[in-house]
Amino acid sequence: MTTVLVTGMSGYIGSALCRLMDVSPDVERFVGMDVKKPLEKYDKGRFRLMDVNDPSLFDWVAETRPQAMVHLAFVLNPTHDEKRMAEINLSGTQKALDAAAEAGVRRILVTSSATAYGAWPDNPVPLRETDPIRPHPGFAYARHKGELEHWMDAWEKENSGVELIRVRPCIVFGPRVGNFLSRMLTMPFGVILREHRASLQFVHEDDVARALLHLLLHAPAGPYNLAPPDAVELSEIYKMCGKRTFAVSDKTLIRAAALTWRLRLPPPASPPGFVDFVRYPWLVDPAKLLSTGYAFRYSSKETVEIMLRAKGRL
Repeated sequence: MTTVLVTGMSGYIGSALCRLMDVSPDVERFVGMDVKKPLEKYDKGRFRLMDVNDPSLFDWVAETRPQAMVHLAFVLNPTHDEKRMAEINLSGTQKALDAAAEAGVRRILVTSSATAYGAWPDNPVPLRETDPIRPHPGFAYARHKGELEHWMDAWEKENSGVELIRVRPCIVFGPRVGNFLSRMLTMPFGVILREHRASLQFVHEDDVARALLHLLLHAPAGPYNLAPPDAVELSEIYKMCGKRTFAVSDKTLIRAAALTWRLRLPPPASPPGFVDFVRYPWLVDPAKLLSTGYAFRYSSKETVEIMLRAKGRL
């Protein structure tokens, strides 16, 4: 592949993908954009400081003439400025895809999320790509991912000449992670729910980069779940690091989350809607991804252990 364009180049996943493309014989060069400069230099990569909502985006994409685009620019960590979050997540994604299509890009990979399925008590276990996307209203990141999935359904029909790949990762962890989820699991104590035994999937940051490049280069268009087949219970994670845990009711945790969010405490404070993602199932089936020849290097349990060791908690 001659040229790959990457939005969100300097971010957590963007950096991992660029490191991989820089040594891949299948990528001749890549160009990227972000609102902050990368912390690394690349032999094949070129960077431009730019927001996805910049009016010059369309002209710049046309000038770079990429064969493919990977869209990663997205806000994960909860914020009280939901208007700005929506500008980046919703408007930014729509403009990035429109700019790529207008420039003649015929292969686009968008990172969606397994959270787009929503965390609901009646979710099948595991969720497959054919299951409906039901955005969760109480967690903005998941809601935006779900809304974009529905928007892309219509966009794909209007741009039938574009091969659109949607990747739905579970929780991404690794030695370099630093978000509200990793901070939540590295607190001095742990909280578990009495009424539910939450199991979660964790995919290693390097496995994500490898999967994105593999799908971009080799897979047919369509949605793909990205998660190791195994899952880990929250209680097991706390046992790994010898953490003291407190069992509480659903109502207590929801009220505590609402209070810390209302007081605007720093991460891991999150909106109360996120509690549903630790009490209701949203495990996904990676069979479709595995059928393309991709293989995970790390299990969910190994990924968590690596994160805990990197943070000095194990």
